[in-house]
Amino acid sequence: MTLQELNNKIHSIQTSSELDSSFADLKAHISTAIRNGDLSYNTQYYRNHTGRELFRKLHNFGLDHKIFDSYDSGFRPNSRTGL
Repeated sequence: MTLQELNNKIHSIQTSSELDSSFADLKAHISTAIRNGDLSYNTQYYRNHTGRELFRKLHNFGLDHKIFDSYDSGFRPNSRTGL
């Protein structure tokens, strides 16, 4: 799955339960796409926004307890407490 597809998927999530059940999978897919050097269409935009979109959704749906990383504009996790 490309970063663009992941960003679109995260953006389309409508409920906290939907996000809660897919969080681990989404985070794994994002990390894999970054690690594999995803060079798909408009990569820089999606590198800058996919992690932030996930963080925003977690915050808006009251799932802040799932956030163990801080996300900068390039979605590079900086572990605070580890996962």
